[in-house]
Amino acid sequence: MTISAKKFIHKDNFILLFFSLLPISFILGNAILELNIVLIILLFIKEIIKDKKQLYIFLKSKLFFILLILWAYLNINSLIGINYENSLRRSIFFFRFIFLVLAMIYFLKSESLRNKVINLWTIILLIVSFDIFFEFVFGKNILGFESPMKNERIVSFFKDELIVGSYLMTFLFIIVGKFYNDEKKTLSIILFLIFFISVLITGERSVSFKILFSIFLITFFVINKPKLRIFFLISSIFLILFALSTEKLNSRYISTFKSIEQNFDNQGFYHGILDTKYINQSLFSYEILKQNYFFGVGTKNYLKACSELKEKSDKEIIRKKVLNCFTHPHQFYYEFISEHGSLGTIIILTLIVMLFLNDINKGMDKEKKRKIFMFKIYIIVSLLPIIPTGSFFSSLQLFQFFINYGFYQIYLLKK
Repeated sequence: MTISAKKFIHKDNFILLFFSLLPISFILGNAILELNIVLIILLFIKEIIKDKKQLYIFLKSKLFFILLILWAYLNINSLIGINYENSLRRSIFFFRFIFLVLAMIYFLKSESLRNKVINLWTIILLIVSFDIFFEFVFGKNILGFESPMKNERIVSFFKDELIVGSYLMTFLFIIVGKFYNDEKKTLSIILFLIFFISVLITGERSVSFKILFSIFLITFFVINKPKLRIFFLISSIFLILFALSTEKLNSRYISTFKSIEQNFDNQGFYHGILDTKYINQSLFSYEILKQNYFFGVGTKNYLKACSELKEKSDKEIIRKKVLNCFTHPHQFYYEFISEHGSLGTIIILTLIVMLFLNDINKGMDKEKKRKIFMFKIYIIVSLLPIIPTGSFFSSLQLFQFFINYGFYQIYLLKK
């Protein structure tokens, strides 16, 4: 084998390749993303077996212990749910996200490798942002894809899936956080503003509300320079006004509040909720909780339990409205209380909070805490109540959650 060939097959090149392809794998579909994650995990297992010292550090870490408890709980919950086979298929493979986080910490602790990965991600997201603007102006993306909701939503490279705003949010705070931690604060703010307006014009309302809330978090918990803070706030307000000044986006966002208001004006509060898309799942979730108070119906069993309310609910209006049940309740907290009950919800939320207690460190100065906070923002806005979400325990949502958490851990451990 030639010297050039040996250099090419060096493990660092594979690490760079597998991590750099994550945003592209996301676009290509869930199967390709899963394959990419598996390749990262297999490479990690191969390397960590040889590195006994680091393996021991991982196995005795608080992080590994918390994630192991979460995995064990999910499997136990599946076994006592109303359809254990359906639940167990989802929960038993949760362990791959434990490996993914550990692989990220292990491989991307190398600053040079990490910088290359995030720089490539930045280029990819800027291309996607350009494509979003292109589709917004011309009605189709640069490959000719048209949105199934042409006058309301942007599809970009996702062809027929309306998730490009969620896609940008997945990598946004990692990229912005990286440059902010590198003291390139102005660049980080400019990148945020580009991605921010890109998300707004996708027409994805729930993601837009989350990124709007993130402006508050960044202003008061991250930026500490008054001039930069003022620039950030003024620029954000200007972009919001610009977005709402376009007829397409104005009708998209304003219509949300008008339709909700109309539902509540025409009937009582309870009936208004039942006739409001996504919010009505809160009442179905509560009815399921009442019948499965402690541990819920089990992961991924919401639709089955919701459909059964037609016979089981003591409220006639609920029995009539179960036709509006979705495959999942479209909100993390509704999902927790219906599929995991009161005790299960407490367990899950407690473990999530524990994952973020590592930065309560007296030796960490305020500036580092501010910088680290940037990597918490995705998790915080994801856990906002009421705003519609995906299913927390779906593969895609867990990937989005843990890739952001992985970078939080990387920068937390960075000396």
